[in-house]
Amino acid sequence: MPDASFGPVAPYYDELMRSVPYRMWTSYYLLLLAHQGVRPTKVLDVCCGTGTMCEMLVEEGKELSGFDLSPGMIERAREKAAKKKLDIRYEVADARTVDMGEQYDAAFSFFDSLNNILEPEGLFQSFQRVAEHLPSGGSWIFDLNTAYAFEEQMFDQHSGPRAKLKYNWIGTYDKASRIITVDMHFEYKGEEFYEVHRQRAHPKDEVESMLKEAGFGEIRAFHSYTLNPVRLKSDRIHYTCIRE
Repeated sequence: MPDASFGPVAPYYDELMRSVPYRMWTSYYLLLLAHQGVRPTKVLDVCCGTGTMCEMLVEEGKELSGFDLSPGMIERAREKAAKKKLDIRYEVADARTVDMGEQYDAAFSFFDSLNNILEPEGLFQSFQRVAEHLPSGGSWIFDLNTAYAFEEQMFDQHSGPRAKLKYNWIGTYDKASRIITVDMHFEYKGEEFYEVHRQRAHPKDEVESMLKEAGFGEIRAFHSYTLNPVRLKSDRIHYTCIRE
């Protein structure tokens, strides 16, 4: 199951992600859609966090809905949308069981959210649920961290001395289970809090097999934020596919 994470950190998540290139992510997502030949109107953000990409896609003329397992993240997303007067539907839901009650032209999940699903069967269930929300020809695009990223200790991070939100992360990777456990220590205005995050490096062949079984075709895999083939040292893989 996904870890019970993104709880204490939810109110500070946008501060934590200040340096993240959301504009580049949004442009890359639109590039991947163009590469597929898909021009969606209604789009679903799977594991949307605080909704920053949803907001940027609304600026691009899309109709957005999003869901996330963390109530704190969804609360923050709704606050941001209300403040900006954006009509975005946000729900608290689990990717393995979600039912938004409507269809979308496309769905996406960025920033390794699906790595938080630790069991292969859980990842497959999430693919099935996405498929249920898409018509034939609908687009599904997502990314996953790789075992190489975990082996290279990408989660061993700390903030700079002048950061408002201070953090120190230490990851421990178990090759047998392909799971990394990340102990996270945060400090904000003198208040300290901790979270433990866990992710699994789902093998590429396993992911592609699940997608086929869930009803997707035209499956492509790309090296991190490019249209280049996956490499031995790819730290992130972006997958694109079409609902059959």
